[in-house]
Amino acid sequence: MSMKGWTGYLLNERGGVHVLLFGLMGMIFSAFVWVTAFNWMLQTNSTNKTKSLLDHATRAAALNLIPAEAALGRIVWDPGKGTADFYRYLQLNLKLDGSLVPLPGSHLKERLIVHRLEHVTNPSYPYVLSRSLTLYSGTSDAIVRQVQVTIYGPSIVAIIEVRQPLLGYGRREPIVLSSVASMRFR
Repeated sequence: MSMKGWTGYLLNERGGVHVLLFGLMGMIFSAFVWVTAFNWMLQTNSTNKTKSLLDHATRAAALNLIPAEAALGRIVWDPGKGTADFYRYLQLNLKLDGSLVPLPGSHLKERLIVHRLEHVTNPSYPYVLSRSLTLYSGTSDAIVRQVQVTIYGPSIVAIIEVRQPLLGYGRREPIVLSSVASMRFR
């Protein structure tokens, strides 16, 4: 096609408004998809980093058995040492201060909340443990989150909440993470 043909095609104004509107709607839709995908990417990145570090802290807590009981073949958790090690590992790995507020250099933006740190035993295994958490209770933003984990022996279970900022929204999304560390002798 010659140059004269292209100029004639560009000067043709028939149907210009609806083409412009469809183009504008396409750009708005593309921006919405981009913001949604970016929020999902930020949340997934934060969740993956935090989950692995939570697993380390839960495992550190599970290692604190009472030696005299272990010598007799019984698995008895030392709650004082286990809880102290759990919080110490959380603070060191996630770069938190003593009240679990993020220090400079931490990937978290808000205070981490520990909902549960518990020793779980059951007469038979595997055992499905279910816990229900109510976040933002007493407000119009109240959310109930269900946590369900399978344990295969005496275990330490930790459930935490982190909040992830959402791009384009004026709120932070609560993310509930759980971790299980078995205390079985192998």
